[in-house]
Amino acid sequence: MDDLAHARALCDQLGGTFCLTYLKGVGAAEALRRLGGCPDTFRERSAAELSEQRRSFDAGFPELAVALEVGAWSVVIEPGGFLGAGHPLLEAASRGTEAVSVSRHDSASAHFGYVVDGTTMTAFDPGYPAAETTWGAEPGMLRHLTDALGLRPQSDESENTWQDAEARAIVLAQRLTGARLPAQPLLTPRVSAQLEPWFVVPAAGGDLLRADRRAPFAAELVAASEAADPGLRREVAVAEVRRQAAVLGVADSPGLAETLAAGTPVAVDSPLGGQVRGWLATVRRASRAGEEHRLTDDERRHAAGLGWFLGALRGVRDADTRVALLAALKPYRSGLAGLADDQARAAVLGALRDQAG
Repeated sequence: MDDLAHARALCDQLGGTFCLTYLKGVGAAEALRRLGGCPDTFRERSAAELSEQRRSFDAGFPELAVALEVGAWSVVIEPGGFLGAGHPLLEAASRGTEAVSVSRHDSASAHFGYVVDGTTMTAFDPGYPAAETTWGAEPGMLRHLTDALGLRPQSDESENTWQDAEARAIVLAQRLTGARLPAQPLLTPRVSAQLEPWFVVPAAGGDLLRADRRAPFAAELVAASEAADPGLRREVAVAEVRRQAAVLGVADSPGLAETLAAGTPVAVDSPLGGQVRGWLATVRRASRAGEEHRLTDDERRHAAGLGWFLGALRGVRDADTRVALLAALKPYRSGLAGLADDQARAAVLGALRDQAG
């Protein structure tokens, strides 16, 4: 079977949504760990087990993936998932090596990304790989390969270059890595794990409070944060996350106080890591379409609050105090009672401005 036919067959097997993440020079288990694999969830699973557990409300709809070694690379397969298509995660996973990602989504664009040691070299939608939509440090570096494989934008409406785009992207990944997946990679049980990228991905731009016309208060908070010295930023950020924890009733969570005081990362296998995983599962349950009836209004509101809090908790540990503070302040955009308290926001602004005065 030629490469394109092989890739088409893979697409058919993996279904409407999937992601393949290739990592160079690491074993299958390490590849899963780099993508946020939780140590206590590692075991062999069949395709049927993966599907059943991913759909489990009680399990919190876990994101599960399998991995296998193919030559010098390991390939992580997410049937029904697409975490590896996220560049913050892909860049974190690629530290010290290289990573390639190919994804298909049944309700969004496909994606291809090539990352080297934390830097995205090139990324694009295989269905429309136009120069103006390709991005990265060297966006045109694979043009000779994409052209040869027929990965190019339509020149007119009669062309159907978008067809087989994901299959052609898999062939492109194979050209880059030399790793050709078996014809039926999920036919037998594979080493697998639940992925929780929260533990390996740092806070990004979308996690931070930004000035916005829809939230007039944000501009003055951002300006005061930018003007504050690093020590005050850290102090206010930690105090703010403590306040949020109290509002949500989770201030006594094991290890939370110590983590905030020390500014240390939350280890996935620590008591606080276990609590974070539970909160993440709660957020997934509340956000899953069609499951709303299984939660009360109060439970859904609490889950929404936990989602905002988790963003603040991840960001507050950042070495950059500006990032830490703006992440901690982001929940003021939530509109949720308690988290977006006007008096608390005024107190934060006053504390930041007092120093400037």
